[in-house]
Amino acid sequence: MSVANWIAAFRNSLTELARGARKSIVPRRLGGLGMVTAAIFFAAPAGAQDLVPLRVVLNFQADGALNGFYHAVAKGYYREAGIDLTLDHSSGSADAISRAASGLYDIAVGDIATLTEFTIKNPDTAPRAVFLLYNRSPQAIIALKKSGIAKPADLQGRVLGVGAADAPSRMFPAFASLTKLDLDKIERRQINPRVRDSMLMGGQVDAVTGFDTTVFFNLKNNGVTYEDVNIIYYGDHGLDVYGNAILASRTALKDKRDLVRKFVAASVRGWRETIADPKGTIVAMRKFNEVAPFDNEIERLQWIGSRIIAPETIRKQGIGTFDRDRLTLNLQQISSAFNLPKTLTVEDIYDPDFLPAQDQRLIQ
Repeated sequence: MSVANWIAAFRNSLTELARGARKSIVPRRLGGLGMVTAAIFFAAPAGAQDLVPLRVVLNFQADGALNGFYHAVAKGYYREAGIDLTLDHSSGSADAISRAASGLYDIAVGDIATLTEFTIKNPDTAPRAVFLLYNRSPQAIIALKKSGIAKPADLQGRVLGVGAADAPSRMFPAFASLTKLDLDKIERRQINPRVRDSMLMGGQVDAVTGFDTTVFFNLKNNGVTYEDVNIIYYGDHGLDVYGNAILASRTALKDKRDLVRKFVAASVRGWRETIADPKGTIVAMRKFNEVAPFDNEIERLQWIGSRIIAPETIRKQGIGTFDRDRLTLNLQQISSAFNLPKTLTVEDIYDPDFLPAQDQRLIQ
């Protein structure tokens, strides 16, 4: 859903209300409350003219894992920052990054691993990370417990469902190398993410690569419980890479730098509040996805808030905190996993200039 369209519809409603108000103002001489209402309405268009357009594309469909952005929209934090926001969704990180690189969008949300590969292939147009939202990547191997797969070694001799180009599938060889797996002893079957979870439930594959925040909650929607699954995290086996980040296009970094800074600050504010109160803020998502199971999305938001964005150590340091040595190692591991011709430096991919002060990033 485009926020601009949402706001336009709201303005149209106010216009109709104002027309009725105009008819009553002259003959009835409205009192104090009516005068205040009219003043607020007629002042709104002037304020709206001061807003600067900013086009943002998120990395997936609307669900609880993106609720910090929706909450910031609902609370008006972007408008307070002077932003006339258009918010759209994409089919994944690669799609979102490409849209930002093309100039169609000023801001994107995308995975650091995917951004690394894109930057090496498109050094002149690739967006740059301006805020590392996911302190821990949700990349994992997910299997039903009844399969007997509980650790990396259990994958040998089994069928692993992988995607064509998603980050967890592309990073699997690096995971296999770190865990001493013999890739020749694992049948990797390429499957469409749309049928991945049903194939896992149906036993057509023994395990799948994916984000826990997507695969597990899709399984949960079909009656699978946490006790029914084993999740083997890449991060627990030496591949502790950062995950999704807020990215800014080259044009935005040049022409809208202050607006990018304000967008990051407003987004961080939204994420702080939504992580602190998942149940109270999840309603914001309903503006963008009316059919998602309410309780499931609350749990997804709680999961991503406590495990991915703000684990205990990050809660004490503030979301978005990053470690230069860790990011440097990440870039080396990603280049090796993707068989890239070079390794990027931190400066090639991340600009720390947009990181808000620590007190603005702490979870209350």
